[in-house]
Amino acid sequence: MKTELASGETSSTNSKKAFKVQTCNYLVVGAGTTGMSFIDTILSENTTATVVLVDRNTKPGGHWVHSYPFVRLHQQSCSYGVNSVPLGKNLNSKGHEKYDVYDRAMGSEVVDYYERVCEQFKASGRVQCFFGVEYKFDKITSTHMIISCDKDKDKKDSFVVTCDKVVTVSTNISVPSTRKPLIPVHDRVHFISINELTSSIRSRKYKKYIVFGNGKTGCDAIVHLLDHEIDQSQITWIVSRDVWYWLRDVLKDLKKSMLIFKRGMQNATSVEESFRSFEDDGLFCRLDPSRPYPTVFKGPIIDQKELDMMRTIEHVVRLGRAISIEENKIVLDKGCFDFSTDDTLLVDCMNDKWIEGLYPGNFTIFQPGRINIGPLLTLFNSSSTSSIIAFLECALDDDESKNNCCYFRRGPYSIPTTENFIGQIYLSNKSINALKKVPGGGKFFLNSRTTILSPQHHKGGMLGFLWFMFGPQKFSNFSKQLETKIESKRFSDIDHCFGIESFFSEE
Repeated sequence: MKTELASGETSSTNSKKAFKVQTCNYLVVGAGTTGMSFIDTILSENTTATVVLVDRNTKPGGHWVHSYPFVRLHQQSCSYGVNSVPLGKNLNSKGHEKYDVYDRAMGSEVVDYYERVCEQFKASGRVQCFFGVEYKFDKITSTHMIISCDKDKDKKDSFVVTCDKVVTVSTNISVPSTRKPLIPVHDRVHFISINELTSSIRSRKYKKYIVFGNGKTGCDAIVHLLDHEIDQSQITWIVSRDVWYWLRDVLKDLKKSMLIFKRGMQNATSVEESFRSFEDDGLFCRLDPSRPYPTVFKGPIIDQKELDMMRTIEHVVRLGRAISIEENKIVLDKGCFDFSTDDTLLVDCMNDKWIEGLYPGNFTIFQPGRINIGPLLTLFNSSSTSSIIAFLECALDDDESKNNCCYFRRGPYSIPTTENFIGQIYLSNKSINALKKVPGGGKFFLNSRTTILSPQHHKGGMLGFLWFMFGPQKFSNFSKQLETKIESKRFSDIDHCFGIESFFSEE
């Protein structure tokens, strides 16, 4: 990589200014799991590639840098992070991480992990890292500008990056501590992000608590309150809509879980029937089984113990999304209720409302001079997805061939419904099958630590994996069976192929 000086015309002042110029093959914007996984594989698959990594945070780790103190991974550590550096603590006799759903790194451990990964990148001599900076693309001069976030104007510095490709990350991940409230809140109301919950409990200032949101963050807040001996009678839970959860207790046996999927989708005649089958087999659960069938599934994972604790909450408000918080009243889509401002703490665990078309129907990952990371190619695994994208970048010569290996939910199919979850499995299978046809792709996939199916994580190793896939249980048939069922319209409530016909249209 080279550092040079160049003069350029800035669009804001139309005056000449000298900029430092960093030259590299890839400019990666974002040091979260997606960006870091991409870089790790680029370095291993292309021995000469150079990278400039930039991030607005002061350290790597993405949203983990700002997460609440008691947060931990939803999924097992063995398949999270980058391929070259282990994160899991439970190892087998060969030193490989075991698949263990209870081996989940704390948020602070994830941040420390990415700092170690970043040091490894820099030690390669092929990666330069810049933190506390913003990326801007100047359309007038077609220039990649990197601008310091330092509020002290005397320390502000800017430089230009010339690169073969810019790699940007487009996801919907945000945490309450990094944003303003999503709704208007009266000044007298005690409204906090979940990051402040522990200290607020210890202060003993509050007699009542209201938790907004029932995704994984909301679930964590409820369990945290109960763990700190806050009685359920003191807690109100605003549940805007009922959702499905994974149950970790069944996921601990991965092969059993996969067979539950296979059976539930083979035998069902509708998506609803599939989910009810998953629930009957203990793989999925919901807060109140007596309520109507939920149509939302974003993939949060909870323990049976946590579910039992959550079900003790008697005051659950189901009046839709919160619209505003007045001095003594919470206004929701379908009604409102009063609360006492002085002794009640309101906890923000809300998500931004999912916007249809996060990935528009014409969204592509590979474009001339650009790689757009974000949509998942593998089931709820951004680490694996990013490493696959980097592998395709190195293994194939043209963008069309690379895009032809990438199947993902886009347009209306990116909304997290139960139907689109079935579509995610269908599309993920297509991506993996396409990857296996790329020279070296099958070996790369099975040897990647971020692949949940990687034989290195499981008892029996490669022989055990092959026996499960091709032995009496013949799990290898599942991909083709699901593909046939969807494409022959044998689910009564799916009359499409999740936009797959648009993946190869010439736009």
